[in-house]
Amino acid sequence: MTLKEQIKNLLIALNKDVFEKEDVIKLALLSALANESIFLLGAPGVAKSLIARRLKFAFSEATSFDYLMNRFSTPDEIFGPVSISKLKDEDKYERLVKNYLPSSSIVFLDEIWKAGASIQNALLTVLNEKIYRNGEQEIRVPIKVLIAASNELPAEGEGLEALWDRFLVRFIVENVQKTENFNDMISKTLTSYQDNVPDDLKITNQQYTNIQTAIDAIALPTNVFNVIHVIRHYINDYNKNQDNSIYISDRRWRKIVRLLRTSALLNDRKEVDLMDCFLMQHCLWNDPEQIKTVYNFVKDAIQKHGYQLNINVKDIKEQIEELDTETKEETKFIIDTREEKLVVFHADYYEIQGVNKDVNKTINKDVNNDINKFISIADFNELNTTEQLFNLYDVQLELGELYKNPVSKIRKGSTEFTVLVEETEYNLTTITHGDKRQITKKPHKTVEKHWDNAVNDLFIDTNLLKEQLNNYRNNDLKHLRINLFVNPVLADIVSTHVYHTQKEIEKLDIELKQIQHNYKTLEDAEIIIEDKI
Repeated sequence: MTLKEQIKNLLIALNKDVFEKEDVIKLALLSALANESIFLLGAPGVAKSLIARRLKFAFSEATSFDYLMNRFSTPDEIFGPVSISKLKDEDKYERLVKNYLPSSSIVFLDEIWKAGASIQNALLTVLNEKIYRNGEQEIRVPIKVLIAASNELPAEGEGLEALWDRFLVRFIVENVQKTENFNDMISKTLTSYQDNVPDDLKITNQQYTNIQTAIDAIALPTNVFNVIHVIRHYINDYNKNQDNSIYISDRRWRKIVRLLRTSALLNDRKEVDLMDCFLMQHCLWNDPEQIKTVYNFVKDAIQKHGYQLNINVKDIKEQIEELDTETKEETKFIIDTREEKLVVFHADYYEIQGVNKDVNKTINKDVNNDINKFISIADFNELNTTEQLFNLYDVQLELGELYKNPVSKIRKGSTEFTVLVEETEYNLTTITHGDKRQITKKPHKTVEKHWDNAVNDLFIDTNLLKEQLNNYRNNDLKHLRINLFVNPVLADIVSTHVYHTQKEIEKLDIELKQIQHNYKTLEDAEIIIEDKI
């Protein structure tokens, strides 16, 4: 039985007669095997203590300690009473730690934030260094995991930040949601408080030690480093605009990486992959309001920095574009006879568009502001880049009569169809003569055969890409949906790049078929693309 098979069956056994706690039990076991601690946030009665009790059954010869904290709790109740004989006979202040936290492998502390300062300070060293100072000696505590629980987060301003930072994994535990599970939970005889885990599935002390050594040998590929750096960048940007910032210490990042390595090891892999990276969402939030934000950071980083495919779509795409250009240039010709000319009004005038809107009120307050101005062709031909004084004209369309306006400062515009009147540029009325025609020519049989060969070669290349993509999906990505600690649905996010690459290849096939269809169905013809105006 492989390690992964053992852990998989162990998780099934731990979840027996426990309802809708699969995710938190997975994270609790993972934390224990990574030798890290986990904090459970939830209302009373949602099975937080049951999770700790069940976790004890995962280990052979495990010892446990659990305690409900209150503001009157003393160190004696957690770390053991002071030895009277040691104090009396040897003048040494030592505790009797047997059956208390310093001698236990699985520890559950409920209402953790109600612990006093003396308890908190001792817990800091226990959680970080797995050491408890008992009198003059330092005890190496055998603790595998400390599960803390509360129905609230640590209060601000009470010096709990350091202790809060020690809990690497954070998870919200909720009531049973599904009706069927709820009915079974309240009506059936359950064995959830009994040790029903087979002995061959339990983690032995030697196996646990071997796991701790093997974790450090798990490799971290470049793309995992990239994801971590991207997430750090997202958090830094987030903190610039938020009062409720996300603080991740260097120590915490190191512990996160160890958790990822543990996941890879327990999944029978030699290196961390991007599915393991989803576990970071449970390690980065400080407030429940940040959970969705943190998840989006992790998801976005994985999507944008996923597995690197050695599939060269760019070269084939460029070849298809070159073939498309060649077939069009050899079979289609554009003849454009369009020419823009000025419109002549009343035999001797050009029309200036819109000038009345700006200068009528200063030139002639009595004229109709809805009528454009006209300039004589003779005056227009005399225009240059220097301002000159010329008359503009209004026209009464009904009478066909022109009315002279006072002189205006006029010069040439930036094009042959514009003029500047009083330093404002206006268009002259123009008309386009001629048309634009496309002449198509059926390709010669030899040329068509050459193109057919090129199309067939490109289809061979795209088929090779499809085969390469399928092999990648079936070999390199086959493990995505069988990660023991991550929801298999998240594999879709990891494999997004595979989907997009596949669609891109399919698009290339369609383009090739369209190019071939175009030149094979082409006939000699003349088409007017744009009629003359």
